[in-house]
Amino acid sequence: MTSGSAQPGLLLVLCGPSGVGKSTISRALRDRLNLWYTVSATTRPKRPNEEAGKTYEHVSREEFLRRLDADEFLEYAQVYDEFYGTPKHPAMDHLAAGRDVLLEIDVQGALQVRYQHPQSLLIFLLPPDEAALKKRLVERGRDRAEDIDKRFRAARREIQMARGSRAFDHMVVNDDLARAVDEIVGIVGRRRRSA
Repeated sequence: MTSGSAQPGLLLVLCGPSGVGKSTISRALRDRLNLWYTVSATTRPKRPNEEAGKTYEHVSREEFLRRLDADEFLEYAQVYDEFYGTPKHPAMDHLAAGRDVLLEIDVQGALQVRYQHPQSLLIFLLPPDEAALKKRLVERGRDRAEDIDKRFRAARREIQMARGSRAFDHMVVNDDLARAVDEIVGIVGRRRRSA
């Protein structure tokens, strides 16, 4: 949708475990669908390759908890001892103006969004299989072996939680990047046409 539309924008939630390709698919969707992307706040330390304010807004734990107490997050989650949250007002302002908004978040956050905004479109990304997911986690080269094992175990739990929750509108297997992006573009197009 374009800005200035009388109809609210679509809240698209892209979710999936570490290593499934969320960030890559998210970038492709933003380019193809002209989506406004939310920059999450996090207490996680900034990685060397991250540009400040582009992927995450890095804040102290105290600042995050202050914002949480002030109800400034659309959703939040605690993952690997760090907090992540989507600032509420920028996303809601864009939706009210008729602009489609993309959230790239975890299962905990997606379930909160489903509860608070039942009209949102939730898509869960799946790996082709567990072996492919483990390989992707290793090939990223970001984590130590014990951290990879921890992420892999968490990924398995997330997939089970997503499948058991029935909160997701669609499950998309990321076995081929272009195909997965095309599938999601088709899903979004159908939702827009039915609105």
